[in-house]
Amino acid sequence: MPLYFSCFLRLALAAGLSHAAALRADGELLLNAEDAHRTGSVALATSPGGYQGSGYLTGFTNSRANAAVWTFEAAAGLYEVELGFATPSGPKGYGLWHNGAANHGMFPDTGGAWAVHPAGTLLLTEGTNTIEIGAEWGWYWIDFLRLRPRVAELPPEPPRELVNPRASEAARNLQAYLVDLFGRKMLAGQQSLRDVQWIYEVTGKMPALGAFDFMDYSPSRVERGTNPEGGLENSENWIAWEREHGGIVTLMWHWNAPAGLYYPDPPTPQQIWWRGFYTMATTFDLAEALADPEGEHYQLLLRDMDAIAEELKKFRDAGIPVLWRPLHEAAGAWFWWGAAGKDAFIELWRLMFDRYTHHHDLNHLIWVYTHEIGHADWYPGDDYVDIVGVDIYTEHGSSMSSQWDEMMTLFGGRKLVALAETGTLPVPDLVRTFGTWWSWFCPWSGEFTRGQDPDFVRSVYDDPDVLTADELADWRHRTPSLRNVRVVEGRAVFDYRLTPPFAYELEVSVDGKSWQKLTFPAGNGEAVKLYWPRQVENLAELEVVPPSPDPVRLFRLTEHRGREVEGE
Repeated sequence: MPLYFSCFLRLALAAGLSHAAALRADGELLLNAEDAHRTGSVALATSPGGYQGSGYLTGFTNSRANAAVWTFEAAAGLYEVELGFATPSGPKGYGLWHNGAANHGMFPDTGGAWAVHPAGTLLLTEGTNTIEIGAEWGWYWIDFLRLRPRVAELPPEPPRELVNPRASEAARNLQAYLVDLFGRKMLAGQQSLRDVQWIYEVTGKMPALGAFDFMDYSPSRVERGTNPEGGLENSENWIAWEREHGGIVTLMWHWNAPAGLYYPDPPTPQQIWWRGFYTMATTFDLAEALADPEGEHYQLLLRDMDAIAEELKKFRDAGIPVLWRPLHEAAGAWFWWGAAGKDAFIELWRLMFDRYTHHHDLNHLIWVYTHEIGHADWYPGDDYVDIVGVDIYTEHGSSMSSQWDEMMTLFGGRKLVALAETGTLPVPDLVRTFGTWWSWFCPWSGEFTRGQDPDFVRSVYDDPDVLTADELADWRHRTPSLRNVRVVEGRAVFDYRLTPPFAYELEVSVDGKSWQKLTFPAGNGEAVKLYWPRQVENLAELEVVPPSPDPVRLFRLTEHRGREVEGE
């Protein structure tokens, strides 16, 4: 805790300033700007108007030395946080610390108008609490904080179906498995083979999910001498890892710009050709390229996509479904595929989806879009995305609840949600407390992984709600076994066994017409009953099949005038 903050806290308690919040009967707390202790350049302003108290806070910069701190009494429990704010000069990131724990977020651009921003969930302790706001981008105004009691809820179940109607059976099974786990377990992931091995050395366990990068397969890098086949990180080694350990594979692509690289003499070291995925290291203009489908730069886009498609086909031919996460962090604009704005990005995403799905038949891909907090308008659309991930870099011990709440608001019940990239491992106890059940988490490589406390890493990998490679079910084979089929008192009855033991949905039809859907609970069971269609007097043929493009009939019952019954 910084010296200025801890000193203020002691002074505040001594002076009896911990009762500044206005408390309503329903437990809601209101903290106005004038109630805050101000440090550094932060000051109370009164112009322009429109705020709700006696002033608003201004003077925030990118330094935490310039902050506002509220100290108040509260009952223990979870509280959702709303911030009254304004941003006079574009969207701004902010930092929020509760009792020292970080919970960062992003204010949208309001053009100086006052607005209310949901800032996640805090776990208040009984008695005195502190909330501090400051730093990150700075240059925002704060009017008030409002805290409302809440109860953590499990995320709604997203659809099991993939957006590609021709998706491979393995891809469909993997998606269904992830949906089955969502809200109950998280998959441990790790970026790069080198750090996957480090995790194993530290924990004795292999991550459930390996994350790898096609960066060095970019044609503009290969043209300048990169040779992924000569190193550790290449398609063959990633496939071998999946074969040996049974893990799940997610692939991304730091796409070196197809043209416009500063080569051989970059203006600065930061603009050297092998940093060509950064906007600052290329003159390639995506919007101009997309505007001319017959032009050279458009054709180079297709050339590069086709080169990576050849690598993806190796996974398809090996029967390995891929969580495919291209074009990540676009809204930040630090990568060239986001520098031309949202419309160009969305067009590029859809172009890649169409080319990979219809031209290359890459039906083993599960499409993972990376959402940028505060940028909902960059989303390519439900028809082009299977899973939505988010990249979060914050301090150790953050609940990441503000990001989770935004993801649930935008995508809850529509798409599976994952912590696709992170600078620190999530804390399982906080996941359970706040209900932030990411489908998987995946720390970035290098110091983002190796710089974490090994004891903490081991505690995460040993947690019962974190799955590692050895704990994955056999998600490839989702065939239910139905036995002892019979009709009892006008109902079809059978015993079932599911392999592996997770939920399964079957479709029932009578005389070829859809009639009923039956969802099996996870595990094994007996005496599952289906209503028998008594209105069919003569011949009823009842089929139970998995709802898939190539259904296989699991059994058939035939009833003739209510007397003769056959089972298959």
